[in-house]
Amino acid sequence: MRISQSHQEARHYGSLTHLDSGTANARIRIYDGTPPITGVITSTMLVEIKLDKPSGIVSNGTLILAASTIALVSNSGIASWARVVTGMGDVAFDLTVSDNAGTGDLKLLSTTLYKGGKAVLLSAILS
Repeated sequence: MRISQSHQEARHYGSLTHLDSGTANARIRIYDGTPPITGVITSTMLVEIKLDKPSGIVSNGTLILAASTIALVSNSGIASWARVVTGMGDVAFDLTVSDNAGTGDLKLLSTTLYKGGKAVLLSAILS
């Protein structure tokens, strides 16, 4: 399916509205292992990054998530995927994770995270 850029941007604005629902901020939960097929998570959550409110911007047909805070890593591991949840805690979507040189939807300085360390979101872009 191909859709126009204006249609894609409308979809992304809908995603932003969904993410920012509720009084809390949307969050990115980063995991090791393999993303679940059925929705049941068997991976370990390594870190949770709080998104800004609004949680991002739409520009040139892409949704760019924004997090200005640095998160404390709660478990050591290799980050491989992430789940984005709304301000109400509802699942919004999953993303692939890589370092800045990789092709992940979400990019971190390094995918190797250590408990007690800090995690900074370099970018999270959805086309």
